[in-house]
Amino acid sequence: MPKITRISTRTYTVPLKAMLSWGGRHELRQLDHVLIRAELSDGAVGIAEATPRPSIYGETQASLEAIIEGQLAPPLLGQAVDQFESVAALSAKLAHIKNNNTARGALDMALHQALANSRGESLATYLGASGERILLSTIVSTGSVEAVMADVDAAYRAGLRVFKVKIGRDIEAETETIRRLVETYPAAQFYVDANETLPSVEAADILDGLFELGVLYCEEALPAHQLRNRQELRRDCKMPIIADDSAFTLADLEREIDFETFDILNIKTARTGFSESRRMLDLAAQAGKDVMVGSQASSLLGCVHAALFAGHGTVNCPSECSFYLKTEADLTLAPPIVDGYMELGAAGAALSQMQAILARLT
Repeated sequence: MPKITRISTRTYTVPLKAMLSWGGRHELRQLDHVLIRAELSDGAVGIAEATPRPSIYGETQASLEAIIEGQLAPPLLGQAVDQFESVAALSAKLAHIKNNNTARGALDMALHQALANSRGESLATYLGASGERILLSTIVSTGSVEAVMADVDAAYRAGLRVFKVKIGRDIEAETETIRRLVETYPAAQFYVDANETLPSVEAADILDGLFELGVLYCEEALPAHQLRNRQELRRDCKMPIIADDSAFTLADLEREIDFETFDILNIKTARTGFSESRRMLDLAAQAGKDVMVGSQASSLLGCVHAALFAGHGTVNCPSECSFYLKTEADLTLAPPIVDGYMELGAAGAALSQMQAILARLT
């Protein structure tokens, strides 16, 4: 049975083609990420991407490296792993380190990747992926109508057909932009992400209006702390609601299910790794909720990890595993997107090539 022998980190930065803005004050100009490498005693290596977001989780590159080196890695060294559950058990023991979502999530994914490699399995097989392909979606930043239309046009030409449009800064203008998008791209599908910005007294009317335009669903219309208001909104409006910020963790998800605040769960492996994400997936399925997978504005490595997790049969909504298209990185290894879909076989091949390259660098 292999043991964990080494855990290391390396920072890196990936420029974006254009700034991403959302919610009230959130902006992302470049990806300041951290690679986490986990090595086992039999030589197997796993590498995952941590996506610190100071304005969401309070993490930075520096804090992530420090917490892994000082708190998360030491108790793992020398521990044996032989199956998914043994990695999950080790990750669960690190839960006493509060917050640090992406540090713990990426470390968990690196360990699972290392174990899959040790067992000679593809990550898709190891994770229990049952489909051959997944339907992708992509994030569209808030901005002028011209900027939004250009963003959607570029993504549409890249093969995408489902778009998550950020709203919440100017609802009237954003509604008109969405009207134009629906008219211009009749073969596409659109949903919205309000990032907790809508006024509670108007939210139902706003979402019903967008629903009439053909918008599929809305992510986090109201502030996460407004539990009762979110419960009432889900009851009163026609549009299905996606839980994201309100369900960072399994404990959060249990609360949201109890209070019936949402219809669709957005699981982000970047913050809950594969271990907790699997438990959240199972719980959502038991509660009769639909599921999508997000990638937390990841580069190609993180998007492919999320995509392979999204190959699980209970993920039944478009998954946000295409953010790498917004980066200035070399995408030679990126799997093709055809009519909105990514083949999991191509994603697995891309991952194998990336892991081989990164193993030599980290």
